[in-house]
Amino acid sequence: MKFNERKKLETLKAIAETLNQSHDKKDMLQSVLKALIDISHFESGWIFLQNENMELMADEGLPPALSKDDKRPMCGEEDCYCISRFTRGRLTKATTIIECKRLKDAINEGKYETGGLTHHATVPLKTPEKMYGLLNVGASGRTAYIDEELDLLESIALQIGTALKRLEQVEKEEQRGRLLTALSDFVTNLRKERNVHQFGAHAGSDLIQLFDLHYLDMIIQKERFRQGDQTCSHKVTFPFTKGGGRLTAGRRKPFQTIEKEVMQLAVQHIELAYRDLILQDKEKVMARIEERNRLAQDLHDSVSQLLYSIVLTAKAARQLNQDQKLAAPLQDLNELSSQALKEMRTLIAKKKASGLEEGLLTGLTRYAERLQLQAYTESEGSMTIPDHIEETLMRIGQEAIHNVKKHAQTSDVYIALQRTEKGFRLIIKDDGAGFHVNKYKDIHSFGLKGMKERAAVYNGQVCIESQPSRGTTVTVFMPDGGEKI
Repeated sequence: MKFNERKKLETLKAIAETLNQSHDKKDMLQSVLKALIDISHFESGWIFLQNENMELMADEGLPPALSKDDKRPMCGEEDCYCISRFTRGRLTKATTIIECKRLKDAINEGKYETGGLTHHATVPLKTPEKMYGLLNVGASGRTAYIDEELDLLESIALQIGTALKRLEQVEKEEQRGRLLTALSDFVTNLRKERNVHQFGAHAGSDLIQLFDLHYLDMIIQKERFRQGDQTCSHKVTFPFTKGGGRLTAGRRKPFQTIEKEVMQLAVQHIELAYRDLILQDKEKVMARIEERNRLAQDLHDSVSQLLYSIVLTAKAARQLNQDQKLAAPLQDLNELSSQALKEMRTLIAKKKASGLEEGLLTGLTRYAERLQLQAYTESEGSMTIPDHIEETLMRIGQEAIHNVKKHAQTSDVYIALQRTEKGFRLIIKDDGAGFHVNKYKDIHSFGLKGMKERAAVYNGQVCIESQPSRGTTVTVFMPDGGEKI
């Protein structure tokens, strides 16, 4: 059947108008296929799109042999000539399929009518950049299609491919908008979290919901959250920029490029929010310490000095007094003011961290004794330790001594405090059971982790050395004048 130029232009115009009126992919393909069948001599048609598999997206005028059982013969790719050639990259232009395998099977089965349809023309739906799927059309009694028909089909397929590209771009932008809106809500929830130990679980659960994940494994600064089935066929991994952590997400369907881009943004926000939460916790601790030290200093500079002046005045008045009637009141005044000064000094001392009233080494020794350990101490260099450094060393030292009592299987502990040119070094050592440091370095431990985090607040370092049966040495170095980071 020959197409004249006018008929070809009318057909292309009608198809273009149909394509321009549609905004949904499935509706568009169904409408354009119906229009093609209505205005041409073709009687049947169907369109496959390439998603994860070749999927039937539209059909018109299918004979009973192809529409039976809810179009079951149109599903699947086994032994289908046109789809097989398309997926292997051998079908690049309009052609006549010599014989349709689906129709051949129906004819051989002899149960359903094919309406005289035995062969069909097939043409790839494409743009210069991408292949989208296949358009198949046929008519009863036709075993071949002429060049004019195939040229028309190629022109129509190019129109459809261009429309599919346009809809694909629109869908991507709409999806981008939805994901970015959801990401905004996700970030808002991140910033509301106040508990650092629940942060990973809450962030992970929200991420699973946002991207419909079936598996998530997130390690951020040694905190770990894992959920789901790690055998998912599609996975993506994003590293955190600091701390060596990473996030691995998995699901059964592939990740689109836009999803990977938005997930990368989500990972960056997770890391920033977690670091901010850690800093907020440290700032709260330091604020309490600073306020306590400020109050102690204020009491020392004001009330304590006044009381000391009263003590001196009362003492001088007693010595100069010649009137026996004033002797008893002056004695009372001297005793009361001395007692008040003593209590004020005790109060100021208590404003410092518990255990530091008599100094760092004494405080650690007292702590060891309470744990029924024998402490051997050593001090090198003159010591005037800033309050915040002294308290940090105290807390780390207490944790190390506690570990000696709990794990070392010994009753002796050695405590050394050294003043160096660059700062202060505290060494807690035992000759007990010891352990393999590398074997346990990845095991979650609030004790070891807490020591390192306390030191890191002021840019300090904690080094742990140990071997089985050779004891353990914990060395803490705090730089002099270290500022909170």
